[in-house]
Amino acid sequence: MRLSLLLACLVSAAASPALASTITFDDMSGPSFFDQTTGPQTVLYSIGTLDVTFNGGVILTVESNQSSDFTSVYATGSWQVPALSDISHGFENPLVIDFSAPIQNLQLDILNALAGDYELFDNAGNSLFFRLTTTGDVAMTEGFAATGSEVSLLYLTAPNAWDFAIDNVTFDEPLTVPEPSAWLLTAAGLTMMLRRYRFRRIDRY
Repeated sequence: MRLSLLLACLVSAAASPALASTITFDDMSGPSFFDQTTGPQTVLYSIGTLDVTFNGGVILTVESNQSSDFTSVYATGSWQVPALSDISHGFENPLVIDFSAPIQNLQLDILNALAGDYELFDNAGNSLFFRLTTTGDVAMTEGFAATGSEVSLLYLTAPNAWDFAIDNVTFDEPLTVPEPSAWLLTAAGLTMMLRRYRFRRIDRY
């Protein structure tokens, strides 16, 4: 009985959507190409008493060469990527999100990204490493237990040649995509409980 209740709670927690403090960038618009912009664009949102500032990228709408998101995104790219060789502006890697006060948890979509290794990290020492195995049109959601006031997304594989965008930035809400470490802890906990439950059943016979 206890085991079934625990499993039900875990499934419910994993499936329940966050009551979002989410920034979608859909109230803004920009061109489809990096080279049609005037360079990096600082974007500021005020949510209640919290100011959220995005640095290093630019708003693109219906971004060229990707089909996973036809809305507005906050994107960055390097002229050293052959497809972006016409860029003449200094976009940055990492993208940086500044908050006017520390937050709890951060989750975002990353899309139109180059395959390789990425890191999400904050200025309080929390970080998440993840890998995209394919380049192109797949949007991927990543999140971690941030506690700082600045969060950065860094492309690690080729620090001088990058191309990625973010969307649906959620913070101060439960993560809907658990960190890999959280999945490992949950799996370990369930394994121990199942083993204990099995031994108790064997003892009864």
